[in-house]
Amino acid sequence: MRSQIAAGAALLLVAILATSCGGESSRAGSGGDIYDNPALEVYDNEHTTATQLHLPAGVSADYTVIPPYGEEHSPIPLACGIYSATPSFEMVVHAMEHGAVVLWYAPESLNDDDIAALTEIASRHLTDSSYAIQAPYGGLDAPLMLVAWGVRLPLGGVDQRAIEQFFDEFHDEAPEPLAAGGCATAR
Repeated sequence: MRSQIAAGAALLLVAILATSCGGESSRAGSGGDIYDNPALEVYDNEHTTATQLHLPAGVSADYTVIPPYGEEHSPIPLACGIYSATPSFEMVVHAMEHGAVVLWYAPESLNDDDIAALTEIASRHLTDSSYAIQAPYGGLDAPLMLVAWGVRLPLGGVDQRAIEQFFDEFHDEAPEPLAAGGCATAR
């Protein structure tokens, strides 16, 4: 019996040490590592290279997944901001090519308080000069979908910690820099 207790205590000590030594990642400043989230979708393929095709004006793309994480797009980026209607995916993808983070939400899945909380988070990032777009999209498989160039994270609701981790890791991580002129904030 004493050896079982000692073995259990040793396992507990190992678990505590592993958590305290390796539980935090320097990549995600708000605690934990966004890459540990099993729902995170990372796309590293021909659709995320630096040489993406700009479509002629008015031409629609045939995206691999919706909402898109990359691929061909409009020559004109969507201005960053908070939208009450679903904007053109082609323009949103161009903004993401310049480092924008998009917070797509399913309006039928979030209540008014959730949307207000999401808007507060997006507004704060816009005030901090982070390129952010918040927009509704009724075709989501989750109440909230965070998207940046080459990554998507579905969320079951407004999770401020996960949103902050996503911004910390993926904002301005794209083929073209923010300074290249994409996604100026709408005023």
